[in-house]
Amino acid sequence: MQEFSTAGSERAPPPVSMSAPTVRAGAGALVGAPTKVSARDVNVFYGEKQALFDVSLDIPDRSVTAFIGPSGCGKTTFLRCINRMNDMIDGCRVQGTLQIEGKDAYAKNVDPVVLRTRVGMVFQKPNPFPKSIYENVAYGPRIHGMAKTKADMDQIVEKSLRRAGLWEEVKDRLQQPGTGLSGGQQQRLVIARTVAVNPDVILMDEPCSALDPIATAKIEELIDEMRANYCIIIVTHSMAQAARVSQKTAFFHMGKLVETGPTEEIFTNPRDSRTQDYITGRFG
Repeated sequence: MQEFSTAGSERAPPPVSMSAPTVRAGAGALVGAPTKVSARDVNVFYGEKQALFDVSLDIPDRSVTAFIGPSGCGKTTFLRCINRMNDMIDGCRVQGTLQIEGKDAYAKNVDPVVLRTRVGMVFQKPNPFPKSIYENVAYGPRIHGMAKTKADMDQIVEKSLRRAGLWEEVKDRLQQPGTGLSGGQQQRLVIARTVAVNPDVILMDEPCSALDPIATAKIEELIDEMRANYCIIIVTHSMAQAARVSQKTAFFHMGKLVETGPTEEIFTNPRDSRTQDYITGRFG
């Protein structure tokens, strides 16, 4: 299989300017981390229009991988391939191979609904159910029969809220509506709801775009803590955020994966001039 060609853009980029985001200390790629998600020659079509072109990418487990690139470049389209959200779009076709833990996510015997319990997703805008805080978290475990008793469910809810860094803030009002929380708390509630069904992968599509800086900082801290237990993939337009939270970065442009590598290398010594131009603000 051929890797994406950078023909015509192979000039050695100059050193990244001081305007490039600073990679957080300790954010280096995990050495020897096993691959969790593997894509080979993935193409996506919306009707006659092609949105992704031959994307091949390995995403490591127990780490954060950031997808960056200008609007409309294919980041979210590829993200939605991983949990087959694109199946719900009329006229969308996905070609190529996409595996999770070595298993074909698009095999005929794979139920997309079951797949989405293994690959959770957090969207741009917090979307808690119109239910209590407790029921928001308990919903998934209940429909999947994960708790035999009320005590079992209580334990799942508390554990999930603790993992989302929300337990101490809501433990005395679990029966109050989840929609009554602040925006940042709602997003953490959605994350608690996602982890409650023990997913293998967590997809985050610009999870902080609707949040203020304080709430954003809390979500980023949470992402950093959660990577010890999950494969996390985040789409972000914020170069600073990608530099802070991720260990691996993939840069998309015009539906193509231009380059991927350890975040520190992408932000300090990119191989492709388009990556250099984007992260330093020359376009995008």
